[in-house]
Amino acid sequence: MLDASPDQISSNSLLNDTIIKGASDATLLRIAEHFPGLLGHRGYHGRFPVHIACAYGASSDFIYKCVSLYPLTAAAQDNDGRTPFHFLCKSLAKSCDTSMSWDKNSIERRMTRILWILYRKAPSAIIIEDNHGVDVVEYALEADMSMTFIRLLQDMVARVHEHNAKKKANRKLIQARSPLLQQKDSFCMACD
Repeated sequence: MLDASPDQISSNSLLNDTIIKGASDATLLRIAEHFPGLLGHRGYHGRFPVHIACAYGASSDFIYKCVSLYPLTAAAQDNDGRTPFHFLCKSLAKSCDTSMSWDKNSIERRMTRILWILYRKAPSAIIIEDNHGVDVVEYALEADMSMTFIRLLQDMVARVHEHNAKKKANRKLIQARSPLLQQKDSFCMACD
């Protein structure tokens, strides 16, 4: 899961430590309501509470609260270059896998809800590779997620790449037109 012991993390962020120790959803939401600034605080290894929440199976309601109050955290990279997407695909599946109270389908439904929350706030973050060149799809494959979940990730990644390609093509088109428009303007000025 994470690269630090709870003792190391607790000295950096009380909220992160609370998430790791498995506080209830009601407790986390109460903390977020009374101390919203904690949601925007980087803890150990450059991780925001949303990173930890994705790694340790916090509810979609809490993760929604985190990224609603601090939208940039949905795309924030920790010191290893991992976003909340990476933690969701790597850690949540593994941590829930060891819990007997969770079945695979409920894990995937929860992960899918969280995935959509993150994607709506920071779609381009889904294509970010960590410092080791690993993307979220590779993490999900390693965590042995279902093909349905993998396909959803791949579709989201494809949408972002398609959107980026369209933006790039539009920029090139504008750049190509710019000299023509300048020539037209100078021609029209000469006619006056």
